[in-house]
Amino acid sequence: MSFKNSDTYNYRQLWWLDKLLIGHKGYIAGGCFKNIFNNERVKDIDVFFENKADCLEAISHYKKEMKEHPNEWRFVYENEKVWSIYSNKEKVRLELVKSVFGKPKQVISEFDFTITKFAYYKNYDNVDEENYMAVFEVMFHEDFFEHLHTKRLVVDDEMIYPVSTFNRMLRYAKYGYQPCRETKIKIVTNLAMLDPKNQKDFEKELGKSLYEGLD
Repeated sequence: MSFKNSDTYNYRQLWWLDKLLIGHKGYIAGGCFKNIFNNERVKDIDVFFENKADCLEAISHYKKEMKEHPNEWRFVYENEKVWSIYSNKEKVRLELVKSVFGKPKQVISEFDFTITKFAYYKNYDNVDEENYMAVFEVMFHEDFFEHLHTKRLVVDDEMIYPVSTFNRMLRYAKYGYQPCRETKIKIVTNLAMLDPKNQKDFEKELGKSLYEGLD
């Protein structure tokens, strides 16, 4: 698995995301970039963190924002994996992931499809000399744009949660995305390894996912 990274100079369509990364140390990753590059409406944005402390700090930040600017933000929901808030200004739901932590490369490496392996983050090791602020950068799978353009669903690494990946494959199929032959084989093989006779473990497996907010 190979990733590319660069500054955001050539990705002007992503610049509006900057304002959603102010006031906390989170970064954006996942399926929203598929929508952005396809000029489709973005309904929700997944925000990840390197550690739990950063996540709790971000939640506190948005709780304060809701109090001070009630017309701009509203709480949506919370479960064991996600804390969510809605931006009335941007018309988008932020889903702060509180179950998965790590640096951008580490986190997107665990995503299933290559078209979701994209991150937008602040590189604190690369500071703009003029305003002394961290520079925004992107990191993505080397085949991200090719697979996005051809609408191919490719699992290029180990499949952590096969049932979740299968369900997501069905969901993406509604929008014209199709799995390649190798991915079909991987999904079928991994699903076949589940043991429905072990009812407790089987039901537990059905509910597993890396992170899941609302669709």
